Amino acid sequence: MISALLAAVALGAPVQRYAVVIGSDLGAAEEEPLRYAERDAERVADVLTRLGDVPPQDLVLLKGRGADQVRRVLADVADRVNRDRVGGAEAMVFVYYSGHADAASLHLAGTELPLTELKQVLEAVPVDMRVLVVDACQSGELTRLKGVTQAEPFHIEVEDRLAAEGMAIITSSSPGEDAQESDRLRGGVFSHHLISGLLGAADTSGDARVTLSEAFQYARSQTIRSTSQARFVQHPTFDFDVRGENELVLTRLETDPRAGQLTLEAAGTYLVFDARRDGELQAELAVPAGGTLSLSPGDYLVRLRERDAVREGTVRVERGTSLLVARGDLAAVPYGETVRRGLAEERRSAWALTLGGGVVGPTVPRVGGSPLVALGTRVDLEPLSVGLRVHGTRQVHTNQTLTLRQDRLGADIQIGKWVDLGPVVTGLGVRGGSDVLLQRFDTTGEAEPRQGVVGRFGPWLGLEVPLSPRTALSLSGGADVQVYRDVAGQWASLPVPQVLLEGVAYVW
Repeated sequence: MISALLAAVALGAPVQRYAVVIGSDLGAAEEEPLRYAERDAERVADVLTRLGDVPPQDLVLLKGRGADQVRRVLADVADRVNRDRVGGAEAMVFVYYSGHADAASLHLAGTELPLTELKQVLEAVPVDMRVLVVDACQSGELTRLKGVTQAEPFHIEVEDRLAAEGMAIITSSSPGEDAQESDRLRGGVFSHHLISGLLGAADTSGDARVTLSEAFQYARSQTIRSTSQARFVQHPTFDFDVRGENELVLTRLETDPRAGQLTLEAAGTYLVFDARRDGELQAELAVPAGGTLSLSPGDYLVRLRERDAVREGTVRVERGTSLLVARGDLAAVPYGETVRRGLAEERRSAWALTLGGGVVGPTVPRVGGSPLVALGTRVDLEPLSVGLRVHGTRQVHTNQTLTLRQDRLGADIQIGKWVDLGPVVTGLGVRGGSDVLLQRFDTTGEAEPRQGVVGRFGPWLGLEVPLSPRTALSLSGGADVQVYRDVAGQWASLPVPQVLLEGVAYVW
């Protein structure tokens, strides 16, 4: 969404840069308010002034304003260009919009600005180059206003000057498509990836400059990837009507002396969170080896998503320095935690085998407890975990008249929620199952062997400590209510406490 941050470096003559950044959470009266359009506009304005060579006094940020205000601001920009432009100095302007729209107009706080008018007003601004970025539903209609058809992503040779004239239009969606916001990204999907690209993720050439084509190709591919599992896929489009052979440089990563750089040694998909502000996501980027991201000084949590694992660690970015983060600097996150916290993009479940022992009982009135051996499997999902366990016990009890020998073989299913709390994991849930009992009696009188089936149901609590990414030690306990028929044939119940210590090994 980050509109073309046209930051070009001129050879000889300075380039005058102007920007109008617009965000409106409110659209037409019948439209549901957006949550992040104005926030996206703020982030675009910040990147333009820090890395896009747009002077703060030449950037206008409009939030929640109507169409008439936008018209007045664009007219003021045109007047200012005429007033300030000196000699043969080159000038450029870009307009960014995030909000509601339809195939005909932008919807700004209860007012409308027709797309044809927006394009005409922008064309009338007396500059060499114009860039328009629109993150809104059906914004792809802008690329069809003059019969333009979508082409493959373009590439133009890069030179450090602005020797191009015309207009570049980038839209977040194709004609007829909706633009999507993401609560996880806390912004528009397209805008988030465009901003990440402008901060360095799109710098495929490694020259610390992000060009218009690099930014668009990166944002487009990442938007399609991010929305591929949504209700519909979002396809950003462009109309590049430019005369000249020089690429537009949108951001230069070394521009802001107040910032630092994060260099990612290994290729992959990374998420970078601000460790100071409740883990707010700063960027989600897919980069080649040596990819660079420009960040404000501070502490960040860096998370690397691999095919079958997630690695993360905390780093500190210092002003004016470049910090290299190697794969080995990031610790592997336990398999179960990656799924339970939704950290892995492709992995939705983690399967484990469990083996352990404990104490259960008493399972017969006035008879003591007995040792327990259990073997099972568990699958961790993001909302909950499900376990299946088989167990067995052997119990011997002797009194003055007889000796009871009882074998018990059972199975239960366990459903609950494991919550990751740093170095430990806590669990809470319910379980139910049934057991087959075989009882034999040694006595001076007569007592026939007995067989029976009992049912069990009850709550459980657990505490788990990860030992490695694939192994953990788990302690759980609970009190099942055992339901059975007594010797008189009547239904009876008995509380049966149980404590179990298990080893957990993730196999998939």
